[in-house]
Amino acid sequence: MRVYADILANAARKGWNYTPESIVNGSRRHFEEMKLQLVAVGYQIVPVSAHPHCTHSNRLSDNSSTMSAPNAEGSPNHRPRHSRT
Repeated sequence: MRVYADILANAARKGWNYTPESIVNGSRRHFEEMKLQLVAVGYQIVPVSAHPHCTHSNRLSDNSSTMSAPNAEGSPNHRPRHSRT
């Protein structure tokens, strides 16, 4: 929603006006497109009420995360580490 709000703010600065119905429809369309992009890079979209099951829950004592993004290199949140020299 933040990205869509930024798009609307930029449009308003250019003098473009949208009806409330257009904003709602655009928001819905933008959200659906974002979900498709996330699925394309390997994420699974689950309902808010869902409780995903971690298959490694009995090995939580090793101090490492047991869940990760399925395709970290293609993930939109992936930030490569830069070495300091």
